[in-house]
Amino acid sequence: MTDTPSFRSTITQALADTVMDESARGAAGARAAGDASKLPDEGDLVGGLYRLVRVLGKGAFGKVYVAERIDVPEHQVALKVMPREMYSGRNVERELVMLAAAGHPNIVQLKDHGSTGAYVWFTTPVYEGETLAARLSRGTLTLHEAYEIFVPIARGIEALHRAGLRHQDLKPENIFLAQFAGRLHPIILDLGVAAERSASFVAGTILYASPEQIRALTAESEDEKPPLNEKMDTYCLAATLLLALVGPKLFPGSNAGTYDEMAEAQRVRATRPLHADALPDLQGEPRQMLSDAFCEWFALDATERASITEMAEHLDVLLEKERAEARAERQRILKQKSNLQRTRLAVGALVVMGIALLGVAWSKRQTLRLASALAQAKADEAASFDKLETCVAAHRMTLEDVRQCREQSQRCQEDFKKTLEDMSRTGTNSQRSCANDVLLYTSRLRACEDDAAAAKKQCAAERDRITAEAASARGDCEAERDQCKHDAAAQSATVSELIGELEQCKSNPAGSSKGSSEDNPYADPSGQPPAPRPSASAPSPARPAPASSALPPSTPPPMLSAPTLAPTTPASTTAPTAAETPAPVPTATTKAGGASSLAQPNTRTEETQPEDTASRP
Repeated sequence: MTDTPSFRSTITQALADTVMDESARGAAGARAAGDASKLPDEGDLVGGLYRLVRVLGKGAFGKVYVAERIDVPEHQVALKVMPREMYSGRNVERELVMLAAAGHPNIVQLKDHGSTGAYVWFTTPVYEGETLAARLSRGTLTLHEAYEIFVPIARGIEALHRAGLRHQDLKPENIFLAQFAGRLHPIILDLGVAAERSASFVAGTILYASPEQIRALTAESEDEKPPLNEKMDTYCLAATLLLALVGPKLFPGSNAGTYDEMAEAQRVRATRPLHADALPDLQGEPRQMLSDAFCEWFALDATERASITEMAEHLDVLLEKERAEARAERQRILKQKSNLQRTRLAVGALVVMGIALLGVAWSKRQTLRLASALAQAKADEAASFDKLETCVAAHRMTLEDVRQCREQSQRCQEDFKKTLEDMSRTGTNSQRSCANDVLLYTSRLRACEDDAAAAKKQCAAERDRITAEAASARGDCEAERDQCKHDAAAQSATVSELIGELEQCKSNPAGSSKGSSEDNPYADPSGQPPAPRPSASAPSPARPAPASSALPPSTPPPMLSAPTLAPTTPASTTAPTAAETPAPVPTATTKAGGASSLAQPNTRTEETQPEDTASRP
């Protein structure tokens, strides 16, 4: 085994302690660094304003006290004191000014500073919380926790680099997890060994230091020191991040005790940073991406190593697992949505098919019922035109069937809605989402059905109105028909009466001829008496004796209207004697004015003749 060069430092402890190249200081300075008697103690006054209350912590090159300003009671600060020899060959005031200029929310804020011949002091706020080392003592960080802590730290180091400084000693003990209003706020502590970006002064913790940083700490002379720059902070922060993720057991170099072992650990970090047993939940592409990022941050050559700015932008690789899970979740949701869409289509198709089947069944049943009702209505119409009870009964039966169908449909919808609500309460997120979507579309379908029902109701009202108007018109027609029937009956009675009178005239031609000769002014004026006529049993009061026989012969007879047929007077029920029965008279025809009267022997009792027969010629 080759000789291993020793670490020349101000202290000789484990590799996790901060070490510093003592070649920048003289031997006297090295002896003075261990002399704690020059540093102030509790109760002492520092800078004329700050009373040291108690020790807050001890570092490799100084102490941190809780101090109280004597001019502002209850105002406490964290005051750090370091031996003056630490800044041998360095411009203390210039570096403190640069630290004050590197203002960033994630860098400890420099409030006040000063120096004496024995020590240098500066004050910072007192924070509530714990260091990252205290947090890691309870277990490793998750990838999301590491992202929340190390991105702000990287941005703070970036601000420090822009101010022309490098930290040189990033490790869990120098990262403070402060709490503000219950929220995590990482802060970079201990800027005691910070130096200008290209300064030859070097310090750091071997376990987290970069290769060039270790070579500078172990160099025998200034000529052997490699060039230094701010990229050593990238390596230190990456080492701290890897330790926080995998723990000390799987962190390469945690068991190193020599320079060769540490160099081998650095080669492992640059090629295989993630142990096979580390981060078992991180697999596939996210694990490979994180491993490649660590290889870039752990590059042995500083020129190939990423800057702190590039590292800050690339730290979102810690969320790659979450993004992959989110993508898988989105794909699963899309698949579920696709399945839900198919389910909706299937359910919709089933609903439509069910409604169609119900409609077909109802339509067939209704068709049969309507056909039967129509046949019955036709039969009733043939018997009586006025009967509409069959149509009313058929309509009532149809309405009852529609009501039953609607009740059954309503029950089916309520059962379906209850099933969806149960799924929404007890199912998974996707099932609840599916149930809510189905409920939404069901409500829309119900709204459409309500609109259709309203339109159907309006159509029924219009149909009732038209039916009422038709019934009214039909009633008017029926009334007019009845009036016509009544008029026809009256006319028929009149015709029957006339026919009776005509038959009477036919049955009594002698009476008719006598009347004609007496009343007709155009009768034969020869003065020949007519054939003897049988005497009536009683004179007829209906027709008086004509007065034409009393007029002089020279006076023309007056114009008479047509004889009126009087009702026949019934003959005497007493049979005539033989003496009263006239002898048969031969038939004679009298012509007057072109009209003829037919006289026949009167063999039965006829109309009673006028009483004044003496005036006849």
